[in-house]
Amino acid sequence: MKNIILVAAVSLLPATGFAGGHSGLGGHGTGITVDNKVIEGKTGTIVQNSTKDIWIWDNPPEGFDAATNASCTQTISFAKGQEAPIGGTVTCTVVDESGDVFINTGTFGADGVLLTLVGGTGKWAAYTGAQWKGVTRHSLEGGSSVYDFTPTN
Repeated sequence: MKNIILVAAVSLLPATGFAGGHSGLGGHGTGITVDNKVIEGKTGTIVQNSTKDIWIWDNPPEGFDAATNASCTQTISFAKGQEAPIGGTVTCTVVDESGDVFINTGTFGADGVLLTLVGGTGKWAAYTGAQWKGVTRHSLEGGSSVYDFTPTN
């Protein structure tokens, strides 16, 4: 059961990687799980994953890096005996190559993860409030995944 929950959680993880948006600033990423914790309750399970991600931007604006590193933490809940999550959140932090920072938060849904850039500095400040929809493209053994993210606003 723990392996099934881990696979389900990791399948959603990639979609959690990006938040923010503005037209055209989408891309894809890879997430590698570096830590995993499973907390068993009487009626359900909580999975906490930490990942190291690489986000590759499609057509980044001038002055933006083509790729960024991110550190993400997901917390996902499952009802006892169920493989599909009943809810979850993700928070990702980035310090880009220019030294600008931003934080994304997201919530899991049936069709992926809705991410919001909740705070940024430098070039990312204008993206505060921007949103992406993240969807897993491939879930790999060991908790790694490949995902796409597209702007929603």
